[in-house]
Amino acid sequence: MELLAAGFNAWRQLQFDGGEDASAEPTDLTSFQPILTDRSIERPRPLLSCTFARTASAVRQAGFVEDTPRCIINELLSSVAAISGNGLVAEYDGRDAVRQYPSAPGARLQDQQTFPAIGRIIQLAAYETGFAALSQDGRVWTWGDERYGACLGRPITPSSPAEKPGPVEELEDLPTGRIIRIGAAGYLLLALTEGHDLYAWGGYPGRRGLIDDLSSSPAPVVVEECDITDCGVGESHIIVLSSEGDVYVTGNNTNGQLGLPASEASLLSSSPSSWTKVPLVLGEGQVVVGVEAGHRTSFILTKHQSRE
Repeated sequence: MELLAAGFNAWRQLQFDGGEDASAEPTDLTSFQPILTDRSIERPRPLLSCTFARTASAVRQAGFVEDTPRCIINELLSSVAAISGNGLVAEYDGRDAVRQYPSAPGARLQDQQTFPAIGRIIQLAAYETGFAALSQDGRVWTWGDERYGACLGRPITPSSPAEKPGPVEELEDLPTGRIIRIGAAGYLLLALTEGHDLYAWGGYPGRRGLIDDLSSSPAPVVVEECDITDCGVGESHIIVLSSEGDVYVTGNNTNGQLGLPASEASLLSSSPSSWTKVPLVLGEGQVVVGVEAGHRTSFILTKHQSRE
């Protein structure tokens, strides 16, 4: 398998094997380039200044990791822990509860909260001011700062306050099945159904959203009439994979995170909800199997498709 990346590289978080002269100033990757190869590579876990990837041979890391406690790194390598933009960590205990605590070193037991009885969690995602969780039965739960209530995707009531996990009921009983993956970053959240439909909600008051008509109500996202099989969302960009194996992007390209020529990327930044297919040149037999996004980075996972 091969991991491709584009975007912000100030801490060399896109250089697993050095690549550039260590004495030279690191530069952003403005097109998708291979950064890691192994027999198997799991979905990367990007933070602002570093990237982690579990491969068949080892857990690989790139970038600046000194400020991230080892215990948190170990938890982030699973899909059931996340760090929000406001410095909180949420992690699933493996049974039926989620713990939340500050990410600062030595603060794990201080101000810890436990949210019980939300079922078996298979994925946790973090946005700027809160979290989203996906349970095994396909239910989506959100919690966070009530000042940014649109990101919760649900009403805030005395029985379902913003700061405690509550279900996003509009994502239940959808026409194309239950939710199988969630994504969150900045002030935008995504949910993908088993029938390949993508939903989005969120927003920051007074700020233009990445998607037209973004609100507190989860709504379908149309990407060139394609079925969507995977997705990732960064601080101000989105990357998706279609069922045809094509990769589409939209949003901000300040650090090259869209992996597009400058002329194409500038059109996207001036037109919300416009999508562009990434021009990928893959080796013979290579197909795209997954995508992911970091703060200002994008990742594409490929594998060799053996002939029948």
